[in-house]
Amino acid sequence: MIHEFSLRQLSPNDGIEIYKMLQRIGPSENAFNNEVNGMTYDNFQQWLIERDNWSKGEGLPKGYVKQWIFWLIVDKQPVGFGKLREKVTIESRKFGGNIGYAIDPLYRGNGYGKVLFGLLLEQASNMKINEVYSTIEKPNYISKIIHDSYGGKTVMEDDKRWYYLFRI
Repeated sequence: MIHEFSLRQLSPNDGIEIYKMLQRIGPSENAFNNEVNGMTYDNFQQWLIERDNWSKGEGLPKGYVKQWIFWLIVDKQPVGFGKLREKVTIESRKFGGNIGYAIDPLYRGNGYGKVLFGLLLEQASNMKINEVYSTIEKPNYISKIIHDSYGGKTVMEDDKRWYYLFRI
């Protein structure tokens, strides 16, 4: 079966299908933060506006950098989401880097994580983000395989995580 994949940037007009997907993804799976999990739909609408502003560099909390959120759409259904930060901060160098992603549990095991990660790297290149830094929790070996498949270089490793760098 051939699937239609697209990466769509967060919009303040995103609706219930995105909200439902975000409710199924845990609040912190493999150290990827999904603050929408457990949020009311009204609060989700405000969250969309706030995150859209962050993507424009507006209203950023102290110490934050511009961040974009993207939805992975497969055959017109949202199946995952990813984040790109404009640059790596001291804090994000330890936890997360400037790229992260999660797949809806309903759609895991179909290779969509690899598709999403590749589309995020392509988007980073389009946005002139020349270095992408990522951290992976040790129990998340699948993500390590995905990173390796895209030519990421392990720049550090400790007992809790791997640290990757992609030069784009």
